[in-house]
Amino acid sequence: MKLIKLSFLASLVLSLAFFTGCKDEETPEVSPFVGNFIITKATLNAVVPVINSNEIGPVPLPPGTDITALIVESLLSQVNCDAASKSWVELREDKSMYMSCAGANAMNAGTWEEVSATELKLNMNSAAIPSSPTGFVLNVKDIAVAGNNMSGSTSVPLPKEMAAAILAQMQLTLSEDNPDIFMVEFAITFVKQ
Repeated sequence: MKLIKLSFLASLVLSLAFFTGCKDEETPEVSPFVGNFIITKATLNAVVPVINSNEIGPVPLPPGTDITALIVESLLSQVNCDAASKSWVELREDKSMYMSCAGANAMNAGTWEEVSATELKLNMNSAAIPSSPTGFVLNVKDIAVAGNNMSGSTSVPLPKEMAAAILAQMQLTLSEDNPDIFMVEFAITFVKQ
């Protein structure tokens, strides 16, 4: 009888040890920023300092001016795609950032950091931005996520050449008396693929 009680007690202790030792494996939390994104919209948030044109002189660019094509071209210029909607920015779980044409021929473009739930830092290397030998940092702030859309705002130095491209859309040419760089604030929207 003692042997049965001892066996029962040993089984009970082993069962408790087994069940208390087995905890649910916690799955690591994946950032909502992980995924493949395309840039679908970029518009000026504030008036760009006046750009001088040869034809009419000062040209103010008001908030809301669409600069999507210029931003896609400048940020994804190294991705060879037949459509901008296939140019992906890939933010991977290991904090690496790649650019590709719908996932094909991915190019290492740098790293990314989740600064907070509403701020993302893209550390783009010189392979992604060849015009910058040291790369370029793009801080996207005030991020709002709605379904597959992620939007926020950022500011970047706009080189004279890009200012010329904006004026070219208006059928104007850039005057030589402009500064080499304009600081531009814009809203940007990404769609997760």
